Amino acid sequence: MQEDQFAKFRSLLESNFLFPCAYTHKIIGANSTLFKNSVAELEAKFIGLTKTAERLSASGKHISLTFEYQAASSEDVVQLMIETQKLNDLIYIL
Repeated sequence: MQEDQFAKFRSLLESNFLFPCAYTHKIIGANSTLFKNSVAELEAKFIGLTKTAERLSASGKHISLTFEYQAASSEDVVQLMIETQKLNDLIYIL
C-alpha cells in the first residue's frame, strides 16, 4: 500500500488524538503458528507495543489480539499499520 493512501487516516489520527498517546490496535488472524510468529516479529519491531488481550474464536480457527501502542506521533501509528498489513495469515485490522 502506498504512503498516499494513508493521508486521510493520518489526518483523522491528528484530529482525534493528542500525541503522544496510547493507541489501541486490534487485529484478527488465523490461529496459526505462522500468524503468531509474524505477530512476535511485529512486537519486536515496535517498542511500546504491548499485547493487552487475546481471544480465540468459538471455532478456534481465528484469534483476535488487542495491543496498546505508545505512539509519539500519527506517523508512528501509520507505520504500525503498514507493518501490520504485512503479517502472514492476517485477516482483518480493526
